[in-house]
Amino acid sequence: MGESTPAGRGLIAERLDRLILTRHPDGQGPGSEREIARRSREFARTHPEAPTISHQSVANIRDGVVKNPSVDSLRALANVFGVRLGFFLEEEPPAPLQAPTSNATEPSDRQPRPAALGLSTRLNRLFETMHPKERGSYSSREVADAIAARGGSISEDEIEHLRDGRWDPTSYEQFETLAAFFGVPVAYFVDDDTAARVSSDLDLVDALKQQGVGTRQIALRAVADLDEDALEALVPVIQHLRQAGRRQRM
Repeated sequence: MGESTPAGRGLIAERLDRLILTRHPDGQGPGSEREIARRSREFARTHPEAPTISHQSVANIRDGVVKNPSVDSLRALANVFGVRLGFFLEEEPPAPLQAPTSNATEPSDRQPRPAALGLSTRLNRLFETMHPKERGSYSSREVADAIAARGGSISEDEIEHLRDGRWDPTSYEQFETLAAFFGVPVAYFVDDDTAARVSSDLDLVDALKQQGVGTRQIALRAVADLDEDALEALVPVIQHLRQAGRRQRM
C-alpha cells in the first residue's frame, strides 16, 4: 500500500510525492514509506525531541487517505527531507528543490522549531492587528463563533489556551481555521520564515493605523498608480479578497 499516487489527493500528498520523487535522502530515485519511517527514527535518535512517523502514516498521507495529518507527522517528514515545515503548508508553490548537501540525520540550522514556541505570540499579534479600524480587537468568542458559522471546529476555550500558551494543537486543521479567519497563510503559525514575512506586513499595517491611514485609502492610492495590464492582473485578487472579507464578517 502507498506506492500508487492517485490524482486529487490534496496539496500535502502532492508535495510529499514531489519530495519522494525528486529529493530522496540519498539522491537516488523514489524512496519507500518504510525507508522514510526509518530515517525519521534515525533523526530522532540524534535529536531527542524530534517526532517520528510510521511507514503506514507516510502511506496514508501520500495516498490522500489522511488529508489533515498532525503537525508532528509533517515535522517528521520535514526533518527527513531537510525542508522547512512550511513546504507542506504554504499556499504558494514552493521554490525548486535543491539536492541535499548532507545526510538527513545530521543537525541542520533549517530544522523547524516546535510549534508551541512563539505560537501564542503569533496568534495574539493577529488579534491585536487584524481587525476593522472602527472597533477594537476581536474576542476569542467572536472568532470561535465566526469560525463555527463557516463549519470550522475550534472552541473559545481552545483559542484562549492557544493565546496563553497552554495548548499546542496536534493537527494543523485548527491552524487552518484561524489562518482563514485572519487572512494569513497557515504556515504563519508553524514556519519561522513565513512568520517573519507576515510579521513585516503586520508591522506595516500597524504603522499605517498609527498615521490614521485607512486600508481603503491605501488601496485606492496604490490602484491609481497601476497601468492597465497590472489592473487586469489585480482583478482576481480583489475578487478573492472580497470573498474572504464576506466570510470573515459571517
